[in-house]
Amino acid sequence: MSMEKPRNPFILDFCEALIRKRGLELSEEKKEKELERMYNLYESMLGRRMVEALPDGKRAQYMGIIKNLDQLSFEKIGKIFSDGVPDPEAIMKETLEEFTNIYLKNR
Repeated sequence: MSMEKPRNPFILDFCEALIRKRGLELSEEKKEKELERMYNLYESMLGRRMVEALPDGKRAQYMGIIKNLDQLSFEKIGKIFSDGVPDPEAIMKETLEEFTNIYLKNR
């Protein structure tokens, strides 16, 4: 039984549109692998940008939490990001733009 993590359908649709724009014709299996690779890259880029957007104190707090897995609390992490990132929508948009440029340049 697969324990796949939930994925945002809007990001998946965006990735599929990029595949079409790039002109790739892939089998269903290769398309799924490409979508997984793309999604993971976008998620990683977004996470990096969100952490960079945190004020120094909040960033240090976050880094402390993730370094000590015994005290890992998604509630605390959620609070840090909800209070600390001033404009998450803009960060998501900028990340999508950067991701698109990278993906389409690698034709």
